[in-house]
Amino acid sequence: MAFIVFFTPAWLLSQQEGASSIPPVLRRPERGEAPRYPIDMVIGSLGRGSAPEDAYLYARNILNQLISGVHLDTFAPEIPSYTGVEINDLRPRSFRLGGGRTEADGSISFLIRLLSQNESITGEMFLLRNDGEWYLDGLILEERRTIGEIRDSFRFDFSPYERFF
Repeated sequence: MAFIVFFTPAWLLSQQEGASSIPPVLRRPERGEAPRYPIDMVIGSLGRGSAPEDAYLYARNILNQLISGVHLDTFAPEIPSYTGVEINDLRPRSFRLGGGRTEADGSISFLIRLLSQNESITGEMFLLRNDGEWYLDGLILEERRTIGEIRDSFRFDFSPYERFF
């Protein structure tokens, strides 16, 4: 009976402290390249998009207030009350704010998603500037869906090398 013994050099097993298998060029944007934001499977790319920075910050503020329990009427009393009731009934715990864009009428729109423990509402938020201040001009929401429904409708094989394809 023969035994084959493999010796692995210590330098092969050790890694430098702080070393990573992902090259730095993949982890940060290159010169002139826009930062890469995460993607929400329902609303798409997250982040500011082409919206002005102050509009993006105002939209984030509204969503932060909504998940902390502030009623929608605080921001826009003219928006139908059933929309506010829908959000309050959901009791959102977090949100996703998709990249904004400028609409033909000059408003800025953001795709949004409000998430509770078991359900989610997707919609679009419209902001308008009046006298240098942003205000909530409209909010369109889809039906509430369970998180399970959303996961089942977005099954895919993720490749960490998607950038190269």
